[in-house]
Amino acid sequence: MALRIVLVRTHNPGNIGAAARAAKNFGAEISLLGPRTEPAHPDAISFASGAEDLLRKVRVLPAWSDLLDGTDTLVAMSAMRGRVSRGLPPSTTFKEISGALRAGRRVTLVFGPERGGLTTEELRACDARLRIATADAFPTLNLAQSVAIALAFLSPLSPFKAPRRSRGTPKPEEQMAGSKEVRRLLLSFKEVLSSAGYPGRGRSKEVIFEIESFLRRGKPTAREVMLLLGALAALRRGLGVSPSKPRP
Repeated sequence: MALRIVLVRTHNPGNIGAAARAAKNFGAEISLLGPRTEPAHPDAISFASGAEDLLRKVRVLPAWSDLLDGTDTLVAMSAMRGRVSRGLPPSTTFKEISGALRAGRRVTLVFGPERGGLTTEELRACDARLRIATADAFPTLNLAQSVAIALAFLSPLSPFKAPRRSRGTPKPEEQMAGSKEVRRLLLSFKEVLSSAGYPGRGRSKEVIFEIESFLRRGKPTAREVMLLLGALAALRRGLGVSPSKPRP
């Protein structure tokens, strides 16, 4: 399974250990970003219970940009409590993610901290968002429970898995673009719009975020991204704008 979970700013060492155990149950990788406690904490080791080997090898990422290494799709796990979805990445389903995994795509599920989840900026940095349905009367889930449920839904034994396609491996031009390719397109698109004076003053950032959400929802293929980048390059030349240096 080309699936990885990333825990962001986790406070409770027991959650790190229990999440590591769930990752081992379902054959997933686990990484930490800015943990507020050590993975070697006694409670983390206790809750790992059988997955201590995975806990010892857990990778601590130094920056958000490192989430993009080795992944094609970055999925934010969020209950969206009190948030407006406008301007955020499109929602996805477990069936869609299961289908992506079957197609050979590398997926990373990103879980925010216990005390509020991912920030709006972190949500916007992902390709899609996913919510685990819960009862309205008590919607909150423990972090480690969320990890276990998500991995169980994406297990090859899960009834939620997408049906296997019979037409074989997609052609290269039909494969969905990866996170880095999509980010390159969004950056180029924003630069061209800005050079043309759009969207102007006021709520400019919010407007751009809504356009980004629309582009992500379209799920462009690698070839489509290449074509759009070519079109944007032509627009740049027409506007007399020099392309920016690619970000690391």
